[in-house]
Amino acid sequence: MMQYRYVTNYKDNESIRAALNQLTRETFGFDFESWYQNGYWKEDMYMPHSLMDGERMVANVSANRMEFVIGGESKHYIQIGTVMTAKEYFGQGLGRYLIEKVINTYRDGCDGIYLFGNDSVLDYYPKFGFQVSKEYIYKKQLPVDEVKEESLENNKFGEFIKIENPSNEDRIKFFDYVKQAVSNDGMTMRNVGLMGFYLHDLEDVYYSESLDTYVVANIENHALHLSCIIAKEKVKLEDILDSFSEVADEVILDFTPSNKDGFEVEEFEEEDCTLFYIGEDLKKIEREHLHFPVVSHA
Repeated sequence: MMQYRYVTNYKDNESIRAALNQLTRETFGFDFESWYQNGYWKEDMYMPHSLMDGERMVANVSANRMEFVIGGESKHYIQIGTVMTAKEYFGQGLGRYLIEKVINTYRDGCDGIYLFGNDSVLDYYPKFGFQVSKEYIYKKQLPVDEVKEESLENNKFGEFIKIENPSNEDRIKFFDYVKQAVSNDGMTMRNVGLMGFYLHDLEDVYYSESLDTYVVANIENHALHLSCIIAKEKVKLEDILDSFSEVADEVILDFTPSNKDGFEVEEFEEEDCTLFYIGEDLKKIEREHLHFPVVSHA
């Protein structure tokens, strides 16, 4: 790799950051500039490891520091993301070089390393020592209630009102709750930056003043897809579900509930979203039927 320049720790370097954004747009169709400008990119949490050919970035593998509370215990993982190589540079082993570099840099200082890959790499990541893990989702039928179309039209469900056309004050309040949130599920993520990536526009965010709680949710065909609960105090999941029972007859959780009683558990199957991991600690994902929330995917 001597013909290419290795760079990292460059968050505030405008030209290299622009090169990262260019490669990300070419590969995935988005970039990190607004995320950076809005202050969500924290260098100790998101660290790209990249190769440059002159002023052009030709490959990247990023390390995301992921803090979780699992069953009341704090865990520190590294999630690998933004794995990409410019098309003209395929076949040179650039991705392999960077993946090995990230693994060697972080593996001794964390509880495990993981990533999500598509179906085309099922034989690729095991070459680096990764194993494939199953994940699980939880479902429950809600009490039968008359569907109230007025609630759907007004985006008001029991105690919860959807945040629409959010102001800067709305964002400040929401992310203040994110920073102070207590664990309200069985696998709680502590990463404000990733929450900012997914939820800066507060899309699909609802707030209940009486419960003093935010949820991220959407409703499809009378099924409530609940992504996360954000509150400064413990809140009963049943109280949240009661609010949505007039518009949904089923709830599908995108997280592991603290109390699994009454839920059906199913193997999570989503195209191009296979979990790969390194480390004994991450065996608990399959063993304990856990699930990484979608807002934690890097």
